Amino acid sequence: MLKNKILLFLLLRSGMAFGQVNNPDDEKNALLSLAELSAQSFKEYYQDNAWDDGIRQHLAFDPAAMQLIFCKTPYDSTDNNKLASDIQWLTKFTIPLYEIDTLIGNTEQHTIAIKMKEGKSSIQSYIITSGTAYSAATKENMLLIRSDKLLKVRNLVLRMNTLISDLQAFYAKKTELVSFLNKALKQELSYQATDPLNYPEDRKFKVLQEFRIDSSGQWLSIIVERSSYYGDPIIEKQAVQLKDITGVLKDINIILNCRSNTVIKTTLVKTGQEAETESTGSLFFLQLCYEKNNESLGDEIIRLCRQIGLNAEKTHWYD
Repeated sequence: MLKNKILLFLLLRSGMAFGQVNNPDDEKNALLSLAELSAQSFKEYYQDNAWDDGIRQHLAFDPAAMQLIFCKTPYDSTDNNKLASDIQWLTKFTIPLYEIDTLIGNTEQHTIAIKMKEGKSSIQSYIITSGTAYSAATKENMLLIRSDKLLKVRNLVLRMNTLISDLQAFYAKKTELVSFLNKALKQELSYQATDPLNYPEDRKFKVLQEFRIDSSGQWLSIIVERSSYYGDPIIEKQAVQLKDITGVLKDINIILNCRSNTVIKTTLVKTGQEAETESTGSLFFLQLCYEKNNESLGDEIIRLCRQIGLNAEKTHWYD
């Protein structure tokens, strides 16, 4: 504990501040740094009786899934010089980044323990029981893995913990935006129920999936069901990367303004013969149209967008 406090003091003295992930570019750099540190953390092969007489292991960070991936398999010389992706790993573990509590390094035993938040068993292990297919096995709340780099890579565990903490803090800011949109969406649905006669029929909808960001933390999406012009039920999905949001406006419906052709809209017409179409555009409809004189809602959306480093502006606001 004292050693970690000393390292923290030295980092602060050297000008390395915490909470440096303030926008999408910072996030990208932090993800790349975490991937590089993960790759440096573990050597491939151990010849040690205490560790199964020879284990090849590999740690990687998958930014798309926002997971640390730890793999291991009994050492086989035929795997020498292979890419990690070409090795037939016997066991692998997936560790969700946003659920990690802390990494604990033990320089004497050359181990790193990955501890999950609130003791939740969110580390999923997979094993190959036959052939090449993985099967889900146990779930754990801590993973103990061996590293020979604790003393060789300067401040390894502290640097990884700092990056993870910064990324988690930035992700929490994104969830604030999503939570606010879902609160407004819930209020909109209540208007449909309490004032159906004054709620325009052609704008009524059901929520199949509320506002959500995907596992990578990059894509915002919503899925609703409504009626087409001919009365057929249709399912609409909208998706856009958060970094492509440029502002908010209102033209009866409140809309996120986005960069050209970054909003992906998928429409499924549920008739006798289902037909699905996909298009792109720059408008992401929030399904909010009942309330009038509600520019304060647009102001809050802008505040939350700027909180994650988006240079977003509120433009026209027509009821």
